[in-house]
Amino acid sequence: MQILKGCLNIGLVLLSSDFQVTGMNEFARQILGPAMRESGKSVLQYHHRKSHLKIKGLLSESQAPPSNIPATMVIDVLNKVLMINVCKVTMEGHSSNPLYAMTFLDVTDQIGAETNPHTGMVELEKFPVINKGSLQFLDMQSIYFIQSDGNYCKVFTENQWYHLHFTLKNILKRYAGSKFYRIHKCFIVNTDHISRIEGRTIIFDRDTVPPVPIARRRIHELKNMLGVI
Repeated sequence: MQILKGCLNIGLVLLSSDFQVTGMNEFARQILGPAMRESGKSVLQYHHRKSHLKIKGLLSESQAPPSNIPATMVIDVLNKVLMINVCKVTMEGHSSNPLYAMTFLDVTDQIGAETNPHTGMVELEKFPVINKGSLQFLDMQSIYFIQSDGNYCKVFTENQWYHLHFTLKNILKRYAGSKFYRIHKCFIVNTDHISRIEGRTIIFDRDTVPPVPIARRRIHELKNMLGVI
């Protein structure tokens, strides 16, 4: 696992209560390019249409009551991978008309991101997760399984789990290797860590990692993949 350390440039975009862009810092202008130099538009107008649903979801989360899951997501823009966070900023005496701050880090280099020339998808060698306020990068080999959890996933390592703002489908699209296999509508496993299959349950090679179910239609295919008769 890699933890992001040192002094970082942080992009900052200020939004009005109806999510119009009202300002940004110089680093945001540098990363996002000429398209962001003009303010006064809806934040959605600065993103590709394919990203609109994700951005809307992030903005919606920022309006919800506080939770232990930050309103954070990973998105690729101009072949860069950005870790974006949105929070509500209540000004003194203007509680009924809040502002929003959208901050982001360029984590392209830290996660070994490369664009697949065949699919155009930005693929990752590591997954960025938030743990107790720290941004960390999980090596794929440290991951045992991933479980769907609403708009997020839970990523399980040997001794703990983390929240990741990806769907299982997007994880499989973005993962550059071949060790992750979807065994169930709610689970992806790292086949390197499978110890055995008992009925419709997968047992891992560490006692600290709980077993997970496998869909009946996936059993034969997974056994063939593992060379199990």
